Amino acid sequence: MKFINLCSGSKGNASLIIDEKAVILVDVGCGKRVLVKTLKENNLSLNDISFILLTHNHIDHISGLKYVDINKVYCLKKIIKLTSKEHYLKFDEIYDFNGIKVELLKTSHDAKPNCGFLFTFLDNTKMAFITDTGFVPFSTLEKIKNLEYYYFESNHDVFLLISSNRSDSLKTRILSYEGHLSNEQAAIYLSYIIGDKTKSILLAHLSDECNSKLTALETVTRILKENNINLNNIDIRTLSRSEVTYL
Repeated sequence: MKFINLCSGSKGNASLIIDEKAVILVDVGCGKRVLVKTLKENNLSLNDISFILLTHNHIDHISGLKYVDINKVYCLKKIIKLTSKEHYLKFDEIYDFNGIKVELLKTSHDAKPNCGFLFTFLDNTKMAFITDTGFVPFSTLEKIKNLEYYYFESNHDVFLLISSNRSDSLKTRILSYEGHLSNEQAAIYLSYIIGDKTKSILLAHLSDECNSKLTALETVTRILKENNINLNNIDIRTLSRSEVTYL
């Protein structure tokens, strides 16, 4: 399995999963040039994308729908209108996308509906994909314990957000149960779910204004250590909107 993050942040989000039998695009909020270039570097083209999965319908996750094949999109009903009813996904079901198993995870965001994903790859390793959520429901946490890979939102530093020039209404939205996870919240959740199988954590959807790669990494690492998590064998990285990152 090859996981490639094309962009991550308030201005664009998209990731590629490349396995032996499938190429999955998770969200399509990046520019066409970045996607085409990355596919080409992996001897692929837009036509080789097998499936496109959407977490929700905010523009930073779906802006690129205009240049992909809409017939390859799968998502919850009402995220976008699809031509085939069979492409609408449901919670509490497991889908097989050419050997990659996909289960929807409940999240909490102000775009309705919304979800995360639990991927099980051909080699039986697993990844939790959690972004754009104000909190993580317990039912989701129980499903994603001790996985190999985590793509996990770490949106903002609370102090930087509160002291920013953003409006009170925007600050309230971000801090709400339907907003975004802070670095501290991400670390607390990760402390509960990671285990001896865990290999990599990708901290995602960092705010340009109210966070930084260094702040997110230092905060999450500190809290994990305070909770007696052994990080010797875990690779923790931060993602950005302008850098393509390979897992």
